[in-house]
Amino acid sequence: MADGFDIVDIVFDATESANTGIIGYKDNSADGEKNNHYTVRTTGVNTKEYVNKAPVVNVNIYIRKHDNGMMNRSLMKSTCKALEKALKENIIIPEGMYWKSKVIWSEPMGEAKEGFDCMNIRLEVITELN
Repeated sequence: MADGFDIVDIVFDATESANTGIIGYKDNSADGEKNNHYTVRTTGVNTKEYVNKAPVVNVNIYIRKHDNGMMNRSLMKSTCKALEKALKENIIIPEGMYWKSKVIWSEPMGEAKEGFDCMNIRLEVITELN
């Protein structure tokens, strides 16, 4: 059975395999981060008698706006596509661990961080069935 830390580690390793060229962080980005980056975090793990489920793993992408305030659309698009593909194809599950995951959605978060356009990729993860 995986806990929230294990789940973030596994998902983060998959996102790093996407080779997006931007820095990734587990949980939160560094204070005052000014460069393009993404974070991988979970809202927690619900443990029940029959299932251990991290209902939400968020991959939040932060791409700096152009100087004129416009979105860097091409970089956001390529980063989202690469990360989504990695989440579907590159998750390496430890031997003996049950894992079922799927991308639920990708949606814009607007300017969740000043000066950045933000996108959220939401992943559902189940790590144990009895």
